[in-house]
Amino acid sequence: MNKGWLKLHRELRDKAIWKTSTPEQQVILVTLLMMVNYEASEWEWKGQKYELQPGQVLTSLPKLAEESGKYITVQNVRTALKRFEKYGFLTDESTNKNRLITLTNWDVYQQNEELPTDGLTDSQQSTNRELTPIKESKKERRIRINDFLRKPKVTEFVLDLTKGEAW
Repeated sequence: MNKGWLKLHRELRDKAIWKTSTPEQQVILVTLLMMVNYEASEWEWKGQKYELQPGQVLTSLPKLAEESGKYITVQNVRTALKRFEKYGFLTDESTNKNRLITLTNWDVYQQNEELPTDGLTDSQQSTNRELTPIKESKKERRIRINDFLRKPKVTEFVLDLTKGEAW
């Protein structure tokens, strides 16, 4: 499952799960987002054929620590999973060999639906192109600037305060 992309909402920064997490836990959280399935796939779980749904991953603590990076330990992962479960971010079901992690609300945040458009895009671009002025050349710009600079300028300004003028 190393292809595709995921949505990472900016509002995550404002959530308690992010603000109160250690940097290691934040790395584990993002790693989990990248590891979970984005489409259904079949695996063996508890000796049975199991269909993993989007938002689920079958992994182990050492594998999750390895995927999270060089400085993440198995204890960091164990602590983070317990914390994330308390926040309702995930559910964690384990056996002696591996664990099934399910991110709650995965489908809400990762929907791959096309946003409706108003149908004006193609015609609007051509209309806008027609209205956009043609870019002036460097030579024309130099001439315009030089004309402006040649105009007479005010070189002296006198303010007579004796007449009681207001600023």
